Amino acid sequence: MIEMRLRSRTAPDTVAAQVGKVLTDADHDVLLTGPARVLMPDGRPLCVYLPGHLSPVLDRRPEVYEVLHGLRNLKSDNRGLASGTRRRPIPGQKRTRAKRVASAVIGSLETAQRQTYCRLTAWTGDHLPAYEQLRPLLRSMSAALADHVPDRWAAQAEHVARTHRDYIVPDTVFSTITVNNTYSTGVHQDAGDLAAGFSTLAVLRRGAYTGGRLVFPEWRVSVDMADGDLILMDAHQWHGNTRMECPHGLNDDRMRKCCGAERISVVAYFRERMTGCGPLAEEARKAEAIAEKRNTFAGKLTQADLERG
Repeated sequence: MIEMRLRSRTAPDTVAAQVGKVLTDADHDVLLTGPARVLMPDGRPLCVYLPGHLSPVLDRRPEVYEVLHGLRNLKSDNRGLASGTRRRPIPGQKRTRAKRVASAVIGSLETAQRQTYCRLTAWTGDHLPAYEQLRPLLRSMSAALADHVPDRWAAQAEHVARTHRDYIVPDTVFSTITVNNTYSTGVHQDAGDLAAGFSTLAVLRRGAYTGGRLVFPEWRVSVDMADGDLILMDAHQWHGNTRMECPHGLNDDRMRKCCGAERISVVAYFRERMTGCGPLAEEARKAEAIAEKRNTFAGKLTQADLERG
């Protein structure tokens, strides 16, 4: 494995202009083609690239691809800059939404503004056997993190040890997985994952296409990940993809429908606020109480409306 220490970075104004945009090959100078460890000027790791590292487990476990491929129809308009577009306001609401893309979050989530309880994502709760079929892949990703970036793995493991096991993928340091299917992400930084930890990103590829390179534009480093490749990375650094196109010139999920060209990225990480979650059964009771309170409130409003009528 080669080790590379970076010396310079792109000017802040240049990076600011790239935020939210899909990159091109003009936005990187270095293309990693073999096993590599890339360090930032202060010695912190930017990424560790392990080509083909996950091929053995994917070859032994074809069901992993089938489960991940099956998530392709789950669309999200909540990916923000990663969707390759800016958020836009929703008429009559305070919330904003971005372009809908094929992206699914599975595993566990902490409390949020609208959902004040910890939980498994909807797909996970409804498809537990399928979710469990992903464990061999996720265990291999976690083991690679322990081997190649042990200090970041240890920091993550310490938080995992303080988190209820209901929310952790067994024998890993992961609580949550984002699965993206065949779309080029805009330049963004991840949020919500443990700052002291490290993200792990695996790629499964099918068919022929060009582009889709993962780029760190601030450092002008990129990698064209093949099927079974793994990269361990600091996802709090700016990153995004170059535009993907199939031989017919189509991009995003249209190229999958056109000629079977597909790029699945699997990002496994630990959500930093999971340590505050109670057991899943306890959090489910919170959810039921909140739902009951909302239903009661809605019923009172309806009765008041009837009386006014």
